[in-house]
Amino acid sequence: MHVVMIIDSERLVHEKDMLRDIAQGFIAKEIEVSWVVPEDLETEDFQYIDTDLQLANQIEIPMAVGPWLRKARVSRLSNAFSGSMPDVIYLVGKETWRVGFDLAQALDIQVAIDVWSMDLIKSLPQGRSATNVGAYIACTNELAKAIKRRRIDRALVNTVAFGVDIPDKARNVLEDPSESIAIAIMGSGKDIAAYKALLSGLARVTREFSQLHICLELRGPHEHDIWRYAQRLELLGFISAIRDASHHAEAVVGCDVLVIPERYGDIRSLMLKAMGYCVPIVASQDRALDMLVADENAIIIDSPSTEQWSKHLTRLLSHPDLARQLGQAGRKSVAESFGAKRQIEGLLETFQKVLSGDAYSFA
Repeated sequence: MHVVMIIDSERLVHEKDMLRDIAQGFIAKEIEVSWVVPEDLETEDFQYIDTDLQLANQIEIPMAVGPWLRKARVSRLSNAFSGSMPDVIYLVGKETWRVGFDLAQALDIQVAIDVWSMDLIKSLPQGRSATNVGAYIACTNELAKAIKRRRIDRALVNTVAFGVDIPDKARNVLEDPSESIAIAIMGSGKDIAAYKALLSGLARVTREFSQLHICLELRGPHEHDIWRYAQRLELLGFISAIRDASHHAEAVVGCDVLVIPERYGDIRSLMLKAMGYCVPIVASQDRALDMLVADENAIIIDSPSTEQWSKHLTRLLSHPDLARQLGQAGRKSVAESFGAKRQIEGLLETFQKVLSGDAYSFA
């Protein structure tokens, strides 16, 4: 089997490690892999591919082109596959859809679309615009259900959970809380109200825990508003801001708690990685995050407010045993359901269904 992975810059920024591991896993199973990425990728920020990864092709193309250039782009891609024509195209990122469909139509093959976000589902190609779709691959059961509610053929909807490697040694969170406590906040910066409620709650928490250090992912449309609000609350002395948490994974998994304030249904492998290290999760209730079970492997806040954030975070930081218990349960969940090998096997099983025709239902 020859799999073409077309990946846009947004997905490479947030999930480069997982995508690299997927490619490595395919290659280990003797699957031929071609890797197609944007030509304007800022490679100085991160290496999007390992030099020792034995890909069939590493191709850089423009993702956004005018209609008059689409044919030339497809021709360029097709020529790159002259030695071994692809069997299936795996589209990772919304910006890849146009080029992926153009290539699929030219080669008369099917595409599999990666779905990791509730927002993404609203614009999924369907009907006549999805002629070459062989599979929609959701990373949680709730996302799969949401796809099916869009009147998309159920036979085309597959669930393949994100996968991460579990470290041999877990962390002992809140090991010395009297000296230092670290909280990581991860989010897209789209919901300013969610951040205001959380930061106001944290301002109260710092009155009791002056040793608190906050690692804040600060990006998105409201990053400056969030920063100014933190300044107004006099929290800047407690905060270290990072542009993208995915670039600072070691810092995130080194924290004592991971907080997810927004409810946009975005699934990120970094959350699973933190769980694998026994970092407890405190999150706003989000049905898409169905791997988080309230009071079993996470603290879920169903009505986020200043009072609720303050109450639950203070309770967790005051009871290290509870934090470790939640962390251990989270690690167990990841080990049982979100392993990297499991993801690779699930993807290949889906691709086989696409190739065999089993992904389709006929009247």
